[in-house]
Amino acid sequence: MSYIGNSPTTQAYTAQVDYFSGNGSTTAFTLSRPLASVGDALVVVANVPQNPGSAYTVSGNTLTFTSAPPSGSNNIW
Repeated sequence: MSYIGNSPTTQAYTAQVDYFSGNGSTTAFTLSRPLASVGDALVVVANVPQNPGSAYTVSGNTLTFTSAPPSGSNNIW
């Protein structure tokens, strides 16, 4: 196939999922890689999507909740 001008560039994104277990008191969790902003994360606790900025913040590779998530096994992703 030929193109006029620049050839299209194929871009790829691989989503990464981190799982955490809440204990009812911990509010800060370490992500496997740093994020540029809170908008780069989709956070779900006990199958309920959380609101960025009001329910949690992200700074580098630290995810911090405004209140501790409930206890559960891998209930945070």
